[in-house]
Amino acid sequence: MGNTILTGRSNAIAPIISAEDARTHITEEEYRRIRQAFQRFKNGCIDYDEFCYHVLGGAQIPEDKRRLLFSFFSHGAETISFDNLLSSLVGLCRVEEVQSRFIEEYHEFASWGLSPPKLTIPLNDSYISFYEVMSYVTHLSVKEVIELEKVFATISDRAVCKLNVEKWKQALGGCFPDTYAERLFAVFDENRDCQIDFRELVCTLSALCRGPHPGRISQLARIWDVDCDKLLSDEELSNMYADLGVPVEHQTVTKSANGKAALVDFGIWAQENERYIAKYYSMALQIGHICLGLRPESKKMELQVVNEFESRASELPLSEWNIVASGWHSEYRTLLEAERTPNPIDNSGIKGTREDSWTSRLLQVACISAESARLKPDLLPMDYIRVPVPLWRAWLRWHGCALTVDSQFTRKYLDGEFFEDNKPSLELYPLEILFLGHDRKKSHDGTETTPRSLTPWACAQVSRSMTVDELLALCKTELRLGDGDARLWQVVKENEEGNVLLDDGNQNLHQLYTALGKTKKVNKMKLLLEVRERGTGVWPEELRASLSGKQITAASTLSSSNAQLSGRPGAVGLVNYGNFCYRNAGIQCLARVSPLTQYLLEDEHLDELKKANTKRRDVETTIEYAKLLREMWAAKKKNIAPNDFNDAIRMNSDMFECSEQHDCQEFVAFLLDQLHTSMYEANKTLHPPPPAIDPKKEEENHEIEETDEEKAERSWTEYEKQNESLVTQLFTGQLRSRLVCRTCQSSSSVFEPFTSLSLPIGFEDVDLYQVIVVHRDGRIPRRYGFRLSRDSKIGHLREVVAASSGISMSHITIQCMSSKGTLMSRSPNHRSSNLRDELPLSSFPSGARLYALELPESTGEDEWRVAMHRKLQYNHEPHILGSTAGFIVSRFGLPLIVGLDEHVTGKKLYEDVMYQMHRFMEHSVNSFSSRAHDPCEDDASGFPFTLCLVDQNYEWCGQCPALRFCRGCPIRPDDNKVFIPANSPIAVDWFPIALYLRYNHSEEQACEDDPSVAETWSRHFAPSSLEHCIEKFSCPETLDAAIQCDRCEKKTTRDKVMTIWKLPKYLIIHLKRFEFLREQGRMGKSPFVDKPDGNTYECIALANHYGQLSCGHFIAYAKSNEDKWLLLNDCSVREVSEEEVDKQGAYLLFYERKDVK
Repeated sequence: MGNTILTGRSNAIAPIISAEDARTHITEEEYRRIRQAFQRFKNGCIDYDEFCYHVLGGAQIPEDKRRLLFSFFSHGAETISFDNLLSSLVGLCRVEEVQSRFIEEYHEFASWGLSPPKLTIPLNDSYISFYEVMSYVTHLSVKEVIELEKVFATISDRAVCKLNVEKWKQALGGCFPDTYAERLFAVFDENRDCQIDFRELVCTLSALCRGPHPGRISQLARIWDVDCDKLLSDEELSNMYADLGVPVEHQTVTKSANGKAALVDFGIWAQENERYIAKYYSMALQIGHICLGLRPESKKMELQVVNEFESRASELPLSEWNIVASGWHSEYRTLLEAERTPNPIDNSGIKGTREDSWTSRLLQVACISAESARLKPDLLPMDYIRVPVPLWRAWLRWHGCALTVDSQFTRKYLDGEFFEDNKPSLELYPLEILFLGHDRKKSHDGTETTPRSLTPWACAQVSRSMTVDELLALCKTELRLGDGDARLWQVVKENEEGNVLLDDGNQNLHQLYTALGKTKKVNKMKLLLEVRERGTGVWPEELRASLSGKQITAASTLSSSNAQLSGRPGAVGLVNYGNFCYRNAGIQCLARVSPLTQYLLEDEHLDELKKANTKRRDVETTIEYAKLLREMWAAKKKNIAPNDFNDAIRMNSDMFECSEQHDCQEFVAFLLDQLHTSMYEANKTLHPPPPAIDPKKEEENHEIEETDEEKAERSWTEYEKQNESLVTQLFTGQLRSRLVCRTCQSSSSVFEPFTSLSLPIGFEDVDLYQVIVVHRDGRIPRRYGFRLSRDSKIGHLREVVAASSGISMSHITIQCMSSKGTLMSRSPNHRSSNLRDELPLSSFPSGARLYALELPESTGEDEWRVAMHRKLQYNHEPHILGSTAGFIVSRFGLPLIVGLDEHVTGKKLYEDVMYQMHRFMEHSVNSFSSRAHDPCEDDASGFPFTLCLVDQNYEWCGQCPALRFCRGCPIRPDDNKVFIPANSPIAVDWFPIALYLRYNHSEEQACEDDPSVAETWSRHFAPSSLEHCIEKFSCPETLDAAIQCDRCEKKTTRDKVMTIWKLPKYLIIHLKRFEFLREQGRMGKSPFVDKPDGNTYECIALANHYGQLSCGHFIAYAKSNEDKWLLLNDCSVREVSEEEVDKQGAYLLFYERKDVK
């Protein structure tokens, strides 16, 4: 057995047996598994971290013990070779001499002498796959179950791994009557949760498509079993007779179950009257094999199912079909009739060439659509057949395809409007689109001085019925553009001039194609995919227009509904050749203030400004703004490039000199200030103000006690004298700022002017919490919603939950479960299983679920434990140490409360858990499809789970030393009294077969929503009204610093209250949409709904912001001179209805006061 070399503790033990000797102590299967496990390590050896995780299974062994074991396995080296691993493993687990010598040297491992670690667990003991379980209880093989799972993954909702009604309809492809499809869905949906999980799918398919023929027929009766009692009442039988068209003389189904017909009664009747149920049974077979993925059990069955499906579906009004070569289809039928295996699908006979296509080698661009293959030109109906999409997919699964690429031809069936003869037809030749992009190269200094050239970017083959929005969404997804700004242009001329901006997302490609005037055989079109530069915010096409002086044409302006916009004053777009969308939106809004715009359009006023001083910055800005307005109101162009105005802004402002994104409100405030300064200085030059009041007299006047009204009037008069201008007359209002002593309520007021009003919007110092209350009687849990202060604690949450649920506060424990299924740990020094009342709710991790669990009636704080469902996930892979083979622990389901009174027995604990779970336990598991029954499912012979004592993480034993590799000491289900140590949770370890067949995950996840959930959600996320924003603006704010109070004769705390005292003619409201959400570490944004008093103010323009604070895009909505709403998105302008105005995205609002006469 080799030589033993034992040295001191400082050195490792040399190999006690050699690798060759170790092989004599294990089987070939064990050696193969260890060898295969070792081959997973990339470097051909195992380092320390890999050893701890893969060999020791991640057990919480003390660091010094882990190091000692690693040193033993590696023989003192830094890594472990395969030979050293094999000899060490086999020696410790199988050879008594090695075990005894090891324990003698290392006394810490003396406990191993009683039960040494297992080398490997036998495969049948360590792993029972779900596929084997489902094969065990159905008529399907393991291979068939695996194939069904692959298909199920493609047709189900991946988020929940279930087949809902919508996905069910998609899988059936519209090939079956709606009523029949809905009823058959209910047959598969055994637990009536409106979803089909994979277990339900497998069992029902087995019942309908496999096994004895009478059993299959009997299952059809469940189509009419509305109450799901597996019996047919007189009413259900009557419906069945009517649906099947059974005459009275043949309505003879026996009623053997207390006046009702059992499934077997229907089966006997159906075999004698098969002609009535033949159609329904045939459709069930077609759905099971073709749509849901079950491979036919024979070639005869495949031929029958396919023929019946084709003959019934050929005339269906489906929107989508697959094209298959007639030659292959004929050969396919011939081979099946001869009981021979069909060849793979071969569409080479109808496939066209790539010559002159966008995917040819000359262009070498990628195709972003699902298909790029062409059909041969001028195909005749005899050359091909059309088949529904589900059948094409079934053929691909069953037989594969002869062509590795370009073998699929999916075509849409379109209305006559898409064809020259105006007849509905199959779109054999879709549009081939080449997407051009702007050359990404820049000049050496990073400036843009010349328009960028266009280069091929990608191509696509899409239907004429696709809209511009749908095509743009496809581009963003396939080219990974994300949420970045992108838009499409129609390339009208080959010299890359005259492109049309496709700003009407509802326009379809057929309308664009016909506008080109090309023949139907060309089927090709070029589009420009323009992407806004992230760094500079530049639209390359708008830069091109700015540099070349050419116009930008939008598709919406070419339509009859928007053609009338041409020549309308103010209905002109502004080219954005930088990050200037904030300027364009602000200008479009400000231009709707008629008195200001009219003032700047008149020559005499502009002459006054020029006479004052044209060299001042404010005057230059005002003159350029006036020129821009004149060009907009001349309306000779559809869009203009405000180059001179932007240059003036760059030269006259330090804040806006760069081309970075800025705030629209700050720009409007800057522009109004420039306009005001220039007008005030010009007015002061031409009309000198009266002499100022003597300061001494002014002080004397101030010493006289004034009312707020008198203070406001005096303050306003003084402000007007010092700031006389049209801007002041139109935009300036007055605020009152009051400081109120919180002790004596005395106050002092100050009046301040404002040009725009910044209002807070939507944010409150509250968080939304949803708590699931779980009762001990096993009823469906109920979810409650609460809006609590952000500094609330667990104790307050327990109070409100108790008040809402009716459970005493003393019988509620709050538990927090992370998204990974782990319970939030309490304080290590806290012995109770309850979370402490003083724990802040803000400490809960994001995305966690909150549970309020009802406690037993007669238990104290330490007389209950939290139990969690657990599954030891045995992967179908080799493992090294058998004792840790199942070290992947999965926690799932609702947490449970287990009561621990002083007389509790193991059996009572098990019965208590079973009682709380009775709602989601399957008591009769697919009896119609079972071929066997596992003993672990029978309550008479035991329970379908084991209760174990575990640690706080529910992964390892809470009692045994870590070196025992114990996953949890089991609690025996007998009448003996049990002792549950303090601070020791309980795990509910499920037997694999019982978990797969008896645990109903859908029922376990069921939860009823209390009305408070919808109410609190609506309140928390509801858009804010203008009244709410003004109310929040006027809320008292307590100042931090104390201020001397004359009445109290000491420093006291003051409240500051801001109120609107005087409103201007034109009110500009800035909504402070952004707030830093500390718990999420990001900027939040709240929606807004405009609800002003219509009798006083009317909204004439608004600037909307989309995106985050540091980036995003501004657009404007504004009323035209004809009182029509316009959407002004940079260079694009189109008329919209008032309902289309996006008021929820409002950032800056312009109101005009409608004075009542």
